[in-house]
Amino acid sequence: MDKLKMILAVFLMTAIFNGFGAEDIQAKSSDLVVVLDAGHGGYDFGASGSGLYEKILNLKIAQYCKSELEKYKGVKVYMTRSKDTYVGLDERVSIASGVKADVFVSIHINSAVTASATGAEVYYPNLNYRPSVGAKGRKLAGEIQKKLVALGLYNRGIKIRTSSGGTVYADNSAADYYAVIRGSKKAGFPGVIVEHAFISNPADVRSYLSSNVSLKALGVADAKGIAACYGLKKTGDTAETLTKTKLTKLTGQSSTSVSLGWSKVKGADGYEIYRSASKNGTFTKIATVKKAATVSYKDKSLAGGRTFYYKVRPYKMVSDKKIVAGFCAAQKVKLLKKPSIAVKNQSSTRTKVSWKAVPGALQYEVYRSTSEDGKYQKIASVQDVTSFKDTNRRANKSYYYKVRAVSKGVKGNNYSSYSVAQ
Repeated sequence: MDKLKMILAVFLMTAIFNGFGAEDIQAKSSDLVVVLDAGHGGYDFGASGSGLYEKILNLKIAQYCKSELEKYKGVKVYMTRSKDTYVGLDERVSIASGVKADVFVSIHINSAVTASATGAEVYYPNLNYRPSVGAKGRKLAGEIQKKLVALGLYNRGIKIRTSSGGTVYADNSAADYYAVIRGSKKAGFPGVIVEHAFISNPADVRSYLSSNVSLKALGVADAKGIAACYGLKKTGDTAETLTKTKLTKLTGQSSTSVSLGWSKVKGADGYEIYRSASKNGTFTKIATVKKAATVSYKDKSLAGGRTFYYKVRPYKMVSDKKIVAGFCAAQKVKLLKKPSIAVKNQSSTRTKVSWKAVPGALQYEVYRSTSEDGKYQKIASVQDVTSFKDTNRRANKSYYYKVRAVSKGVKGNNYSSYSVAQ
């Protein structure tokens, strides 16, 4: 027992000497230790453009990321710099090693000679030397990239860059090019470099780098990617916190297609769409919308004249597990059949357009053009009748007609496909 106490005392003294307290040792057994590295700093400005400096942007994104990550349970977050100071590359990795990091995330802004370069990309370790570190880094890079792309950033992918100058690891395999990725692997934890957007691209600057709101969105996306990779959960993060959505639009866009819209749900990563031929029938999943910001979908290649029911539910990913909320109330839409028309000239300036009644139609729209394949203009909307007399014609001129049926949908009209031109 005395020997065990002596070993524990030596371990504790060593930890304190290395900058830890007893609470850090206890936390290490359960908490994920994340080190956020705001690239550049001090006299090292990094890239610049549009009056912005990378070192400043990196620090803000890292601070927003830290703030968001600390809302999760079981994580401890450190930063290699919290002010505009210079920190060497080796020192950054040493700081991470000193706090017993599980992962090292280096935050940067990209730049290129050409202003057309755009989007986000994440670099991760190669599979040489310690392949498990490379595999962990690849998973983390993928999760962060998914969250950044969900903001609208162009997807440049996740990448490795191996040294071409002869730098090798201890096993004589080719080392990673970037010093912080290489150093992190040597220290035993994955390091990734997140290039958020291009400071050299005016559109990227406008959308993602020019305001604190945009920079916060980048930092939060990084945090969500880290949380998704390691299965972190916020307090009260259960299926019940993901509320139901509701259909805000359900309309027939043609005789064979339906347009859906629904309300956005806070915390959702995407939405699942289900369809049935009857209200109490079997609903089949027809699509998964994988972007949180997308709240619409078009269902195509359906059978005209039939009624369909739709319902939607939001979901979110916690690590590799999908958590779903309940379905919204099912809503129905009846697709209108395409009208079949007949055109009869009653005189050189008078024509009658007629058609068979379409079940479910409340009105009909009549369109006209001076060429069969030309642009058609709506010339009339009629109700309770199945014909229209066009008296606004010029003699000795050809005219072509189309008709489509209209009914009421959910927050919009249902439309049939246009009839064949006559």
